[in-house]
Amino acid sequence: MDCTLVEWTKDRIWYCDMPYRLAGAPIGHRMTVIRLNNNKIFIHSPIEITPTLRQQISQLGDIAYVVTPNKSHNIYLSDWWLAYPQAYFYAPPGLIHKRSDLTFDDALGNKTSLHWQGQLLQTVIRGSDTMEEIAFCDPQSKTLILGDALAWMVESTHPLTFAIAVLNGCYFKPAMPLYWRVTFRNHTQLRQSIQEILTWPFERIILSHGKVINSDAKAHFSTAFSWLMPHKLKMTTTK
Repeated sequence: MDCTLVEWTKDRIWYCDMPYRLAGAPIGHRMTVIRLNNNKIFIHSPIEITPTLRQQISQLGDIAYVVTPNKSHNIYLSDWWLAYPQAYFYAPPGLIHKRSDLTFDDALGNKTSLHWQGQLLQTVIRGSDTMEEIAFCDPQSKTLILGDALAWMVESTHPLTFAIAVLNGCYFKPAMPLYWRVTFRNHTQLRQSIQEILTWPFERIILSHGKVINSDAKAHFSTAFSWLMPHKLKMTTTK
């Protein structure tokens, strides 16, 4: 099924939604496309490649970097790896071991890659026993870009999606799904990651699943993690 790129920030960021099911529940999958200052294209959380999608992206520039936010977002990586052999592929924690069939150019961590240093911010959301995630921020558009760290399924009307989202606490408000939240046993590491992200200059959030957040992004983000840091959240106001 084809999708249409939606312009999020003029000449800078686009996203594209495609159907995706988890345990039979439609939750969707969103890919984010960033055009860096050198006109190189940065792909976040790649979705299924279609001829229409390839054509749309080619009109924006040359795909140079393909990143996945966590090791779960790897379903379509093989197709992208074959379609764009000239691109640099970056693996989040745990993915190099999980996808030993692919060759990655580098691993993602707390240190921002030289390829987008000075343009994007990145850090590891640490503390989970099973899966950690890379969060990105584009200061130019004041956008935080996440994988599964937050989900907000409020726009879904499918009964199974509704039930799963309610049980995981991410239907009525954006939240880290409970099934993943319980794996973060090291609250100190997670707290440090969240506090770092709250110092970043963002006003909106693009999620990989569910409704995007167009306003009050820091308030939504800090509220989503209030269980971790009750009465201790420190939000840095974007200027």
